[in-house]
Amino acid sequence: MKILITTESSCDIPVGLLRERGIHTVAFSVNFPDHAAADNSIPVEEIFSFFERTHTIPKTSAANPDQYTVFWEGLLDENPDAEILHVGYSSACSCSFQNAVIGREDCRHPEKIRLVDSLNVSCGLGCLTMKAAELRDACPEDTLEALARRLEAFVPKARMVFVPNRLDFLAAGGRVSNAAALGAAILRLKPRIDIIKGELIAGRKYRGTMPRVVPHMLSDFLRGREFDLSHAYLIHAAGADEEALETLRTRLREHGFRHIYDWDLGCVMTVHGGKGAVGVAALEK
Repeated sequence: MKILITTESSCDIPVGLLRERGIHTVAFSVNFPDHAAADNSIPVEEIFSFFERTHTIPKTSAANPDQYTVFWEGLLDENPDAEILHVGYSSACSCSFQNAVIGREDCRHPEKIRLVDSLNVSCGLGCLTMKAAELRDACPEDTLEALARRLEAFVPKARMVFVPNRLDFLAAGGRVSNAAALGAAILRLKPRIDIIKGELIAGRKYRGTMPRVVPHMLSDFLRGREFDLSHAYLIHAAGADEEALETLRTRLREHGFRHIYDWDLGCVMTVHGGKGAVGVAALEK
């Protein structure tokens, strides 16, 4: 049977690549006081403009159970001989995976849908979703369950790190205190955020501009790990420093990564990371 790969819009995989790899997404949403917008249906500049006017950030929300049900049943109606492998946004930092579990139960054919918790976000989720498509294409004889188990073996190997350029969005969202954000701005500190067991964990703090910070971030990310060098994933929010990005591209190539995916942060993840954030993901061997 044909196996379709699905995930959430917050995987941040570009639209063209989604189409090329046959990956389908269900949208999270960005919620302003007077309206809601599906993830990536608006320019990210609207988020920055809203913050500049109000000094607050819009809320974000996961897809609800009904959205998952409608999404999957629509795909199965269009592809009656297909099954679905869903690579879900981390259950440790969103209700989305539990909503997907409920939505699957309400489908007419829940046995045709298998869920895998990525325990990751943004390009970390994206790299596992891309791996799912790669495994499906490489092993067309796999059953849905066999494919899911292959992918689950890669979940603990997925590594992602990012550094926000400023902490104002994190402060506005209540993730750090205003005092901490002000202190970081005065001292020019930028915390490294690691995705560990699905949660966003603040680690080492770096001092300086992004071009000075990112080599240290990448060295810490690579140290002591043996990565699959076929792919690395570079993610960046609007306003990211181009010198810093070029440094990351160069150093990833020098480390031996043969292909570097270079993606823009979508609306939902921009709300969490803020303007100018940069990150990297890859799979360990």
